[in-house]
Amino acid sequence: MESKILDQETTSEHNLSNEQITNIKSKRKYDIIVFGASGFTGQFVVMEMGHFSQTYNLTWAIAGRNTDKLQIVLDKMYKTLDGYEDKKIDIIYADVQDIKTVMRMAQTTSVVINCTGPYYIYGEVVVKSCVLTSTHYVDVTGESLFMEKMAYMYNRQAEENNSIIVSALGMESAPADLGVEFLYKHFNGELENVDMYMQLYSSSFVLTNSALIHDGTWISAILHLATKKQRLYYRNLLDELMGLTRIKPNVSKILHRQQISMQRDTKEWCLAFPEPDQAVVARSIHHAKTIDNLPYNFTVRNYMVFGSLISAVLGLFVFVLLSIMATFEPFRILLVRFPKLFSFGIATRTGPNEKILENSRMTLTLIGHGTTSVKPPSAILKKITNKDNTTTRKTIVKVKAKNPGYGFTSKAVILGAITIIKDQINIPKGGVLTPAAAFRNTQFVNRLMDHDAAVFEIESDLVTYRQQSKSI
Repeated sequence: MESKILDQETTSEHNLSNEQITNIKSKRKYDIIVFGASGFTGQFVVMEMGHFSQTYNLTWAIAGRNTDKLQIVLDKMYKTLDGYEDKKIDIIYADVQDIKTVMRMAQTTSVVINCTGPYYIYGEVVVKSCVLTSTHYVDVTGESLFMEKMAYMYNRQAEENNSIIVSALGMESAPADLGVEFLYKHFNGELENVDMYMQLYSSSFVLTNSALIHDGTWISAILHLATKKQRLYYRNLLDELMGLTRIKPNVSKILHRQQISMQRDTKEWCLAFPEPDQAVVARSIHHAKTIDNLPYNFTVRNYMVFGSLISAVLGLFVFVLLSIMATFEPFRILLVRFPKLFSFGIATRTGPNEKILENSRMTLTLIGHGTTSVKPPSAILKKITNKDNTTTRKTIVKVKAKNPGYGFTSKAVILGAITIIKDQINIPKGGVLTPAAAFRNTQFVNRLMDHDAAVFEIESDLVTYRQQSKSI
């Protein structure tokens, strides 16, 4: 990743007129191929795939451009997991710089799990190859620019070719997108607005000099900040094409205090954090209203929990500083080339160690407000006039995950691929979709809970009458 980071986008200009394209799914050799399996995230996905393939009786392979590194990843899995004594997993050569190899890979499988990032630079070739070959696709990206550009450019063709393209099946933005769906389905009334609060923390104190994230995540974040103009360009095109209107930020809550849990009578300092979760959820709501004809008449905003005022202000300062630096090429080069230095050790090429991962936790709190038709008890009803006969509801949902960056993420993207295979009758026939739009009517959330990837639960449900309140 050198100086011309914004000019390195790998596009698919290959002339396909003479290319023989196989798009008959019944002839596919594999159920799932993990592309980019030797990368940091890809290695976690391979280990989880080793488990899930046995549970669901799946055929699978791994792919990438360095077959030697891919073999090392498989050898580690063979030594770790039972059931692979015959070392039967195939390795497929595929390189995003050569779309022919990526298309040949896509033609052999039902679903591609793409672990090769940054996705804005390397992802389009894989998406286009899957669309052209009627192959399904899932990934773990949190890059808004990539997701919305792919939706704008390939949604119609994906629909025509019956290819499902689902991004954001990682910590960003599956918990938020599916959490909103979970809240909506369990809200007994008319949901009007949802506030989401993401909290990342460690379950116990860990004394280590390990990084907290891999430098690939850092580079993706810098790329996100550096490509604001491109992001807004494709977002405006997509919104105009879809007829989507996004909500404006609530200025009064950009920095605010909020009680996150009903179990503790304390308030935490929080910052507005709209990307990418809020952007993904907005597309899901629009899809529900326009395609699924559901009465989704509510808005959603996303925030990050910092705890103290000092940490929140420091977080805001760092964000503004990095945003400014990323727009200037000399600074951007330094940020990308020396991630450990400029992140103060938070991001490195080796990534977090096992202790950090084992103790990392995520809690997403979704607070839903609206009205309800639940009638108050008769004793209260006598005291309420017709004008005052208004009942409001506040439902709080928690989504919790261990090792959210890599444990949850690797399980979620695989279970997304499995859900496409197993629940085809309940999934749209094709399109570039968000997690909720793709899996709204499937067993995806249940699979996440069954396999200890995440917990979805209702923490509280409070009904408030005009003159009196009571918990239900």
